Amino acid sequence: MVDGKPASVPLRDLPAVARKLVAHFADNVAPCSLRPGESLRGDVTEVTVRCLRIAIHLLDSGELPSDADLADLRSSAAQWARAGFRLEYMLRIYHEGIRLGWELVSDRAREGDVMSVADASRLWMALLERVTVTATTGFVSELEVIRRERDVAAQELIAALLSGQDAASVARRSGLELADGYTVLAVSLARHPDERNPHVRPEVVARRTLRRVEVELEAICDGKHLALLGPEGGTVLLAGASTSPVVDDLRRRIETVAGVSVTVALVHASVPEVPAAAKQAHELLDLVRLLGRPVGTYGMHDLALEYQLTRPGPARQYLARVLDPLDDSPELVETLETHISHDLSRQLTARTLHVHANTVDYRLKRVAQLTGFDPTRPSGLRQLQAALIARRLEGLGADREFLAAQ
Repeated sequence: MVDGKPASVPLRDLPAVARKLVAHFADNVAPCSLRPGESLRGDVTEVTVRCLRIAIHLLDSGELPSDADLADLRSSAAQWARAGFRLEYMLRIYHEGIRLGWELVSDRAREGDVMSVADASRLWMALLERVTVTATTGFVSELEVIRRERDVAAQELIAALLSGQDAASVARRSGLELADGYTVLAVSLARHPDERNPHVRPEVVARRTLRRVEVELEAICDGKHLALLGPEGGTVLLAGASTSPVVDDLRRRIETVAGVSVTVALVHASVPEVPAAAKQAHELLDLVRLLGRPVGTYGMHDLALEYQLTRPGPARQYLARVLDPLDDSPELVETLETHISHDLSRQLTARTLHVHANTVDYRLKRVAQLTGFDPTRPSGLRQLQAALIARRLEGLGADREFLAAQ
């Protein structure tokens, strides 16, 4: 009782109180979501009336609502989740509604109502807890269902895109949006250091790492991506044509969160070109690994020469033989490779090899004498650089043939 009357009296004019509360929500809590005339506003009004009835029964009987009494609130929260309503808005609506309802009840209190208001406040706090838990549980559970549904649909769509099937019909059936084109990423994930810990199961560490990668991708792309990933990497499709700096920023963020090195190769493609682009992106990624390139983001513009040299033929065989005269002088090959990797810096090459700069000069001259191509001249350097790549690729090709024969 408050001021000699039931505490629930200010709440009993359900239509008037509900209009007041919903107007407050629309102006102060979720103005973009509760514009006049929208169906969600009607849903909020219905839930508000339902909550008012629960509050009235609480104050009149002293009984907290049961799970059955709150079932409709749980169902409404699930519907809001599926409609794309934000969890923070839903919770703020419930909390604001309960706060304003309490003000209507307590504003009538007089000096002699202290004990009654104290008892009612304890019930009111318990009601807030139950409503919050019920609504949040319903909302989050539905989000999990939606996520699982989207994951299945996304896997079907990326499988269709990568296989060249009718992706448009799969997208329509699943409710996912099909972009006009994609940036196809071939992704390599290094092993996490914890996988080498003898006290931890490596497959558990790998799953956790992969999950962190997936969560970060979801956060970066806001769910507007398609991914087919495993513990060692896989394929990711980004809608539209993402530039190399944008992709590299994404790569760095994933590295930071996952705690592993990430290497990415990218190719742009229209929908029909996705299968060929994915094959090309993974070929570029394989090439990065084969040539021992550093971790980073690579496109065809970074590896055009190397990529072309992966195609076997007489030209590659010729280039690989250019360095045959150096077979008996491995220090010359090492000096040439180091000199090229250090952007033709004599000083850096000498420091790396722990020799005098004059020794570097002498060895480069010997390379020119033995091969006929001068590494200090642009024309000779291009041939020797291509020869180094071809020689390595020819060797890898021979190793693969040997392994296949075994």
